Amino acid sequence: MAILIKNGVVMDGSGAPGVKKDVYIEGDKIKEIGVVAEKRVGREEPGGRVIDAEGKVVCPGFVDMHAHSDFSIPVNGAMEEKVRQGVTTAAIGSCGFSGAPVDPKFTGYMSRFTGGMFGNKCPFEWRTTREYIEYVTERGLGANVFPQTGLANLRTIVMGIRPGGIGPERLRRMKELLAQALDEGSRGFSTGLVYPPQSMTSREEITELCKVLKGREGVVYSTHVRNELDGVEAAMEEAVETARAAGVSLQISHHKAVLERNHGKVGKTMALLEKARAEGVDVGTDVYPYDAFSNIVLPFILKYEAGMEDKILFLYMKHHKELEGKTLAEAMKMKRMGARRLVLSLAAREGMSGMPVAGFMMSEGDVKFLLSHPLVSVGSDGVESFGAKTHPRLWGTFPRVLEKYVREEKLLTLEEAVRKMTSLPARKLKLRLRGELKEGYYADVVVFDPAKIREETTYGDPVKFPTGFEAVIINGKMVVLKDVQGGERPGRVL
Repeated sequence: MAILIKNGVVMDGSGAPGVKKDVYIEGDKIKEIGVVAEKRVGREEPGGRVIDAEGKVVCPGFVDMHAHSDFSIPVNGAMEEKVRQGVTTAAIGSCGFSGAPVDPKFTGYMSRFTGGMFGNKCPFEWRTTREYIEYVTERGLGANVFPQTGLANLRTIVMGIRPGGIGPERLRRMKELLAQALDEGSRGFSTGLVYPPQSMTSREEITELCKVLKGREGVVYSTHVRNELDGVEAAMEEAVETARAAGVSLQISHHKAVLERNHGKVGKTMALLEKARAEGVDVGTDVYPYDAFSNIVLPFILKYEAGMEDKILFLYMKHHKELEGKTLAEAMKMKRMGARRLVLSLAAREGMSGMPVAGFMMSEGDVKFLLSHPLVSVGSDGVESFGAKTHPRLWGTFPRVLEKYVREEKLLTLEEAVRKMTSLPARKLKLRLRGELKEGYYADVVVFDPAKIREETTYGDPVKFPTGFEAVIINGKMVVLKDVQGGERPGRVL
């Protein structure tokens, strides 16, 4: 099907000012950009479509630099939460948790420990990365995905969730598994060093695993660093030195500094990354546009401090609906229990990983500083929830940037916001012929109204799609038209 987008302001993703042009799409590529005769689409091509984008922006599809769709796309590959907000490519396998490789030990661990984060509906009807890619491709993908291989998968396959170092023989086997995954289509290696059993893996062991990536074109090491609280500076330094020693491309995931006493440290951590780049380390980072993060409740209680209870919001409860939308402080008052006793009591019914919460322990000033930094791209960190309540970033990250930080607060120009959500992450991930609007590039295109784009979702009512999207086109196929998603699933595993 040919598509003509006429009269729109084309922002090519480079950060350059938008220019009023037409965009003509034929097959899965952008055929022509300029003044394109409308006769090319219409009666002469009955299958064609014309979009009048007068007053609207036409730009590359957004690239979600940090996503967790691995366990939802085998169940429902439509990827509504992504494509409805203009995302045409998502980097998955983040924080050390990936769809593959797996074995029964890993699936059991995932169900027990992280079921509340990722859901427990994933069928796991595969073992290898190749089988996983074949599985999701056969069922269809609403958007493109950039798959990574998680440390949790590798470590659990080799040694379960036992504590301690890996040891030479197990490390050798993990390196073999990672190399196999990369050979079969994985585009990177990810770690979540705050989560057990990943947290038991030493810096030296991570470095050895990263060395498997060296010399492979277009691969990346992404990490949820070991500490985002008091030890955030040391954790960032560990990540940089790991990448330096291994000679690999590094992406710091969801950059932040948690707890009030650490607010402002992002200035120091970004300076560290700038210095590393100047010294030749290929390092980038991303941020989500919210001052509250999300996790299961367990890490909060392990690091509980007085006063924290006012900043923890229960997002979803299966058996205690009366506590949804309540802070931990409010729940303690309602149940007449202390923090730890209450959480343990709730966990007996909900499961320790079955209570996702939002933590209002970040600084809005830090978020703005990071979002405005030229090296920082945008990632949602959204976890598909199968309709359950979760952090609003799942549905609202990209329209929130455009609505709040461009239109309302003017923190970013529209062109710079588009660059951070398109060409910047695409170049970091080495996405071939994607991330910019150029003739010959793949037709991943978003058309939106900058005056009407709206997030819609809130912490109290998060399951809402954004508005203001005229069209989302992926690989030349119309996936969203006037905020309505059709049945096309043209996404690819990149």
